[in-house]
Amino acid sequence: MAFSLEGENLSYSNNLILKNINLKINKGEKLALLGKSGSGKSTLIKHLFEQQKNNVSYIPQDLSLINKLSVFHNIFMSKLDEHSSIYNLINLFFPFKKDVREIKVLLKELDLEDKIFESVSSLSGGEKQRVAILRAKFNAKEILLADEPVSSLDEYLAQKVLEDFLSTYDTVICTLHNVSYAIKYFDRVIGLKDGEIIINKACCELSNDDRNTLYYACE
Repeated sequence: MAFSLEGENLSYSNNLILKNINLKINKGEKLALLGKSGSGKSTLIKHLFEQQKNNVSYIPQDLSLINKLSVFHNIFMSKLDEHSSIYNLINLFFPFKKDVREIKVLLKELDLEDKIFESVSSLSGGEKQRVAILRAKFNAKEILLADEPVSSLDEYLAQKVLEDFLSTYDTVICTLHNVSYAIKYFDRVIGLKDGEIIINKACCELSNDDRNTLYYACE
């Protein structure tokens, strides 16, 4: 079992967001969380992150990038705990060739290799989102938690990223607004509305009514 919630009430800023949530997520599962803004998707995924923060790669909705640092350093920071303080300090001012090569290969996957030493503040919203995606991949955990990771990407890149998630990570939990992506790429969907789970089914078991309910919940 990767995650388990039993009758939990989840709050954000002292406001109750999700009520009496019962949810089990197995290792190896690919799960999409669907719902409109404010439905509780982010609250749920943050709660899952807190359960196993040392064992997951995480893409938060706000991306949590450091604008004053370069693309290289934002990605490298996901592995700071794997190196000594001295190594990290030197790498801040004089990046090691080994790390540069490794990160440049990663950036090439999403057409960002020419941005490696540019400040994150100079990037577009879509480029920043790609940096956050690659930072999570550089971290290389078995579980991925991703909160609206493709919201600023065009259709081609969004589908490329989702396909890569499924092949890279053993377990994937991803919040989305796009019902079609959820059904196409994931094993199971959780539909959230008004602080409650309204659908929890394998994608292959969804009826037309279920699909309509999901589309309505995401509008």
